[in-house]
Amino acid sequence: MLTCDDLFSCVGGHALGLHAAGPIQTIRFVEADAWRRKVIAHHFPGISIYDDVHTAPTGMRADILVGGPPCQRTSALSAVHGYRTGHSLWSAMLHHAQHGHYGWIVVEQPASAGRTWFAQVQADLEATGRRVRRLDLTAFGLGAPHTRPRMFAIAHCDVSRLEIAWQAGSREADRIARGTASGNVWISGPPRGLRVADGIPGGLDGYSVGRQRRIEAIGDSNPPAMMTAIGRAILSAEGFDVATPPAQANRVTALDRAAVIAAE
Repeated sequence: MLTCDDLFSCVGGHALGLHAAGPIQTIRFVEADAWRRKVIAHHFPGISIYDDVHTAPTGMRADILVGGPPCQRTSALSAVHGYRTGHSLWSAMLHHAQHGHYGWIVVEQPASAGRTWFAQVQADLEATGRRVRRLDLTAFGLGAPHTRPRMFAIAHCDVSRLEIAWQAGSREADRIARGTASGNVWISGPPRGLRVADGIPGGLDGYSVGRQRRIEAIGDSNPPAMMTAIGRAILSAEGFDVATPPAQANRVTALDRAAVIAAE
């Protein structure tokens, strides 16, 4: 069993994907938003949840540290809507990486972050004695009818294990995509009020605080299948048998349900 420390947890999409990958258990969540913490607590009972990445205890011991620091500096959508502030919480995640005991570090950002962001993260993580590889994934590459490109920096101090995981990442994504070919659950699964792949979502003629929170949570999350692919790649590098197909929980519908369940 591998353990995972989950920063910037949103509604638990990364944990959902990692748990579907195989024997990986989350030992802590860190999420600033109170409503999202209630969703996490509902779906992952018994796991500690902290509300501030700056005050959450450092020195944690886990096999994996995962997080997608808020992307006001790097998101193209933030720029379109005028939200790009240049602010980043990467330094806070790096602080945990520097003072904790982790084998793997996985950092997520929108693909629009580009080479400059990756070069900075790579330099910072290499300064901790790790080597870093970049893995690019898209929702489309996992079988979805939309793109949602994401960039992952994956780091480990063992170069050979890192290379195994990096090569396995794309292969595992392909396996997941082939698993969605029949019936395409990405389209048929999401609740009607959030279904946008094949039409305009319902509820646009009215405003609901709860519904707005749910939509924003999904917008700030990634398809869990992305982390399932990465989790299986890491398990492979750690010597676990990943010959069996990924668990069905990696489907995007699971994250939709996590965000839709009332937790207000």
